[in-house]
Amino acid sequence: MTTRAVRDQLMTGVLVCSGVLVALLPLYGGKNENNPDKVGHRNVARKSFISPESERAIGKQGSDQFERSADVVQDAGVEQYVTTVARRVVSHSDWKRPFAIKVVKSPHVNSSSFPGGFIYISSALLIEAQNDDEIAAVIAHQVAHAAARHWAEELAKMLQLQFTINLVNSTSANAAALSRVLLDVGDASGDNGAVVCVGYVEHGRMGMPVPFLIRQRQNELEADYLGLQYVYKAGYAPSAYVGLLARLKPSDTGSQGQPESFRSTPPISERIAQAEKEIAEILPNAPLAKSSPEFVLMKSRF
Repeated sequence: MTTRAVRDQLMTGVLVCSGVLVALLPLYGGKNENNPDKVGHRNVARKSFISPESERAIGKQGSDQFERSADVVQDAGVEQYVTTVARRVVSHSDWKRPFAIKVVKSPHVNSSSFPGGFIYISSALLIEAQNDDEIAAVIAHQVAHAAARHWAEELAKMLQLQFTINLVNSTSANAAALSRVLLDVGDASGDNGAVVCVGYVEHGRMGMPVPFLIRQRQNELEADYLGLQYVYKAGYAPSAYVGLLARLKPSDTGSQGQPESFRSTPPISERIAQAEKEIAEILPNAPLAKSSPEFVLMKSRF
């Protein structure tokens, strides 16, 4: 392959990569996402070629497979409690499709979800929670992921990046020519966009590309941002989420030595700062956290 042919193919890859990079920039804050009065009457979903129906079908398949190995809590009282809280949160959210929520026996304070509204929270989280509001906030975070369709968007971007990787890799047969092209592109354009693109290709072979880790951190912050509005609209205390995060903060120190660019979640200190700012600016006169009789009864089940 001639140097010119390599250059032409690589420049095509650079253009695609540039599109990926633009698409990965922080996006939330628009579409009335900073107006809690618009909750339920706005579209916060990210664009994706994957239909909501396909997304839910994939999520159902994943949740079914997960439950074949997970230890799901079989307690009617616990199930009723978390379903009631979740239903209240969902009814005051931007998610207008079916949802399912279950508790999994686990010593880790955590929650997760599959695409399409399949939510799981750990038994340790219910034990750790000090009030209804903390549980509602954790559920709201997962509901926000579903409403924003983070998974569907990420998959679309990953497929787009894979196309770019394949395109750039197709030029690597002539390594010497590729090196010369990189140098020529850098000298001619005055920037290192091509070098950055190839950097993503190389990192992709070791694990998740850095731009997607950045995007995942942004999605976590957006889920916090939207989730707090759902908590607020449902009549729970947004400040309870700050309290829960603060108690979990020591567990965040284990990854502090890891460069931020390689982390898939933002530091808890950053999440707390954003939550406090959001509460102060757009969630006025929020209620105080409280423990209902149902909460106390649920806790007694453990």
